[in-house]
Amino acid sequence: MKKPFGFIASLCLAGAVVYAGPALAVQANPAPTPAPAPAASLTTGTNVHDSAGEVVGKIAQVEGGKVAVAVGDRGIVVPANAFVQTPKGPALNVTKAKLLASVAQAARENDAAVGAALKVGADVRSAGGSAVLGQVKAVAADSALLTTGAGDVTVPRSVLFVSNAGLATTLSAQQFATAVAQSKAAAAPSN
Repeated sequence: MKKPFGFIASLCLAGAVVYAGPALAVQANPAPTPAPAPAASLTTGTNVHDSAGEVVGKIAQVEGGKVAVAVGDRGIVVPANAFVQTPKGPALNVTKAKLLASVAQAARENDAAVGAALKVGADVRSAGGSAVLGQVKAVAADSALLTTGAGDVTVPRSVLFVSNAGLATTLSAQQFATAVAQSKAAAAPSN
């Protein structure tokens, strides 16, 4: 029996779109360069702003000098040193429009790569590629059924990407195991 993946997967640094953001064009009388954002300001849940002060997303994860930022239903990963400190908090030196266009383009490219790699029998690895989580048993338009050690599990295509190791999820092995356990608990009949 299929077990639905009853959660929205969190961003993981290995699975998010990588975007460093181009520097904005220098104007005739450029403003002083903002100071780099202190590491203490780069914490999970903190709003991230664009170069005009508009909120572009929230920090989803910070790990090893990289910061994953949730932007809509997608994400980006940028080096911690790409953030500047503003009165509103950490910001990226890019406009929201440019950032959203870049995220949308990367999402289209990822969707095409996943479509090509998502085949019955393909291994699906954890974020970072260190663990095989399962094998593709069936493919649907917006999900894939995986055969795992915990039984069959349906995962949304939105948590899949193609890494150097092959088809992978945006979840670590631990995050995947936790999500499967939560999904099974939610699907279990209550007495």
